[in-house]
Amino acid sequence: MTSLQPKYDVDLYGDACIQDPWPHYAAMRALGPVVWLAHHECYALTQYDVVRAALRDHQNFSSAKGVAGDDFGCELLQGNTVASDPPRHSALRAAMAPPLRAAALESAKPLIEDAASALISDLLTRDGFDAVRDFAWHLPITVVRDLVGLPDYGQDKMLKWAAAAFNVLGCQNARGEAALADIQEMRGFIAEGAVRGSLKPGSWTDRVLDMVDDGELDADLAPFAIRDFINPSLDTTISAIGQLIWQLGCQPDLWRDLRNNEKLARNAANEAVRLATPIRGFSRRTATDVVIGKVTIPAESRVMMLFASANRDETVFPDPDNFRLDRPAGRHLGFGAGIHTCVGMHLALMEIEALISAMVSSVERIEVGEPEIAMNNTICAFARLPARFH
Repeated sequence: MTSLQPKYDVDLYGDACIQDPWPHYAAMRALGPVVWLAHHECYALTQYDVVRAALRDHQNFSSAKGVAGDDFGCELLQGNTVASDPPRHSALRAAMAPPLRAAALESAKPLIEDAASALISDLLTRDGFDAVRDFAWHLPITVVRDLVGLPDYGQDKMLKWAAAAFNVLGCQNARGEAALADIQEMRGFIAEGAVRGSLKPGSWTDRVLDMVDDGELDADLAPFAIRDFINPSLDTTISAIGQLIWQLGCQPDLWRDLRNNEKLARNAANEAVRLATPIRGFSRRTATDVVIGKVTIPAESRVMMLFASANRDETVFPDPDNFRLDRPAGRHLGFGAGIHTCVGMHLALMEIEALISAMVSSVERIEVGEPEIAMNNTICAFARLPARFH
């Protein structure tokens, strides 16, 4: 820590901060683009421009030594797509990206749209529902898990395993420690159950094994690619969908405007991702001394990339705490930036837009109650949200 470095003392993974992190992010941004997090003994980047620049500079801000908030989490989950640098990262990305590109997903679009329409039709018959379990979970744990292609046992565990991975990617508090058993269960399943013949033919995970057979992917990397189809494909999208329903239910005028102009669906989907920022932050390691403003961050320092703070930077997003349909789509950092830009961003946006389209034609009003915050070290989401479609 340098003498010029502003200090902020908060436990980013404590219950109080998880329940209401936004005042802390605003306070850190006011201190400057770089702060020293005394509780975690690491640096944090707080403002949009510096977070975006660092994410695009993987040479100096390396992911290869892990992206968690402490050494244990970094070491345990080191080597997957988000916690690696080229050439390893490039090989894993090549294994995962093709079926998730926008053009490739067009074949899945009718399936996603039909599932969204059937879901809305069903929810309209109910007196009320949970907008997380009954609504936000639906596409990720039905259509998407079939695309991933795990056997039934693995499909039923995907949400639990994903939540566990994101808890460990924070720090090893009670939540992180409790998640270890689920992480080991997931690894055991992938080693024994995610094998040729047990995966759905033609699925994304089956394609990974095809690449190994064809010599296009090292066999040692296959379990990492399969894990990465499980972990990021669920919780992040669920978070954004929950945020969307909360905002549209709280602000009927927004829903009216969206119904009157469905072309704003992409803006609405991106604004939900910006406000939710499903992944609050990941860390990086500085490969060299890095100078930001008047602060020198020494080599081998852990630096938190606070995506959630950057996405509410008032110098970039006017009226940052409010949902607005007139913001340019895609400027936020909810999907990251640089080589680690979320590989599933096109799928997430397709799911959210399909739900909006299905709602526009049949839902006149959205009613919501008080949400319950999901207590996860890394994922920002609701655990429950009472709702009703009229």
